Amino acid sequence: MRVTLPRARESSVVSVVAAIVFLVGCQHAPTTGGDISVTTERLAGCRLTDIHNDLSWTFSDTDVVVENKDQPIPSDLVQELLGNQLTPTIIKANWRLDEKAGILHLFNTKANSETIDGELRILAKPAGQVRANIGNRQYNVFRNSIKGP
Repeated sequence: MRVTLPRARESSVVSVVAAIVFLVGCQHAPTTGGDISVTTERLAGCRLTDIHNDLSWTFSDTDVVVENKDQPIPSDLVQELLGNQLTPTIIKANWRLDEKAGILHLFNTKANSETIDGELRILAKPAGQVRANIGNRQYNVFRNSIKGP
């Protein structure tokens, strides 16, 4: 037996079904915004690029390279990391992240070819799903296709 609804009622039923499908679908939509923690797993094998210029951090499992496309690394980052007036175009180091404290530790560091004594520390703070904050700068996070910097 087939039931035929009047046209006006048929379109109301369709509207209600569409609204239900839309509302149920919205409950499963991915969330946007919010901060994602900076973790060792998230950094290893990634390249972080400054959202405003060519400055980048390229992480392997053990090493990191900070460079600015053959230009000097911005002085604010140099000051934050090295605390002096060097103008390196590249910084290479071993790294580890204290996830609980949100501190990125750099050691066995070379700025250009000059060896830097001691361990360097810089804050690594959460940001959105595709970003991370290192020091006072925000970076886009890209997964590398290579294992080392």
